[in-house]
Amino acid sequence: MNAAETPLDELAALIVAINDLLSDLGLTYEDLELDRAAYETGIPEECILALFRGENVPENLLNPPFTMRLKFLRETRLGPGGKPFSMDHIADRLGLSRAFLYHLFSGKREAGRDVSAQLEAFFGVDGGFLSTTGRRALEVALRPTHAALITAMTFREKSVRHIALRSSVDAPDVRLAAKLQEAVSLTFARQPDDSQDQELREITEQVRALPPTPRRRLISKMRGLLGQPS
Repeated sequence: MNAAETPLDELAALIVAINDLLSDLGLTYEDLELDRAAYETGIPEECILALFRGENVPENLLNPPFTMRLKFLRETRLGPGGKPFSMDHIADRLGLSRAFLYHLFSGKREAGRDVSAQLEAFFGVDGGFLSTTGRRALEVALRPTHAALITAMTFREKSVRHIALRSSVDAPDVRLAAKLQEAVSLTFARQPDDSQDQELREITEQVRALPPTPRRRLISKMRGLLGQPS
């Protein structure tokens, strides 16, 4: 790298790695779950796609302000009947005055760390959603995609041919981890033991050790990869 080049940050490096894997696997952006990354970060899907294409994205879209993130949560984390929670309901649940909450949504008041944490917990998102930089949030959201692509590449090298990255995660099944272990074991039985076999075992154990939500998501992708119904 010459002195005029700027080192890639973690998000940019991750996107480069994902693009390389997509090319190697013969996949396209449509095979990625960018809608899920948008849901998890509040960054519009078209902006995420633009980043993958190497285009410039306005800072206000990549790093939305507090009020935009808060409104996004209210619009996407819905209450009973699929409707947004009323402002009165949110205020009552959090023990906040209605006037203060309205001022938060309008940008006339700022939320401290405690209030932000209360709002994040109410809407069921990870701590820091309202304050973490957009680049960092997107990097975290894309890590499972990168892991799934690496796993797809590894299994393709082991002659497991059916690859399907898009899959449903609406029906969690804690037994899938055991089924994945069984499927991987069958793959081992067909081929000589070598360093790649050990790598597959390590990947499997890493998947089993993930927290429930990312584990279900990644295992669901792997089921498609192994030719099993989603």
